[in-house]
Amino acid sequence: MDALLDYLDDIEEVLDTSKAIPFSGRISVEKARIIDVLNEIRLNLPDDIRQAQRILNDHDKIINDAEHKAQGIIESAEAEAKLMVSNHELFRRASEQAHDLLEDAKREARELRSGASSYVDAKLEDAEKHLKEFANTLDTQTKEIKNYFISLCDVLYENRQEMRKM
Repeated sequence: MDALLDYLDDIEEVLDTSKAIPFSGRISVEKARIIDVLNEIRLNLPDDIRQAQRILNDHDKIINDAEHKAQGIIESAEAEAKLMVSNHELFRRASEQAHDLLEDAKREARELRSGASSYVDAKLEDAEKHLKEFANTLDTQTKEIKNYFISLCDVLYENRQEMRKM
């Protein structure tokens, strides 16, 4: 940018040092020197100015490209929104299926618990019945053994009594 200001100073100096044409308000300038300064300016224009000129020249193309990119972004956003809606529907269905599976599992667990409880109750009832039968049998056999021993004792007593009589 400083170089550009220097070139403008050079042009101003050429204009200031040029000869005036009498009675006209015009001056006579050294054409070659002005052309040299203008060529230097063109060669040393800052890149921003050249880029700005290119942008101005490519204005319509840039706008069309921007509109095309914007349309692509919109289409991409719409596709993403459709995908999100689809994913939401899949999630909802999966949640419903998971809920149904959980309810089925709970129902089956209740049925298994009930069946297991009934089975255990039946087995305990059988065991109780067998134990009562065993207890009754034991009681009966114990009474029989007791009576047997009592009768043996009676026989022994009688045998002793007979022996004493002799």
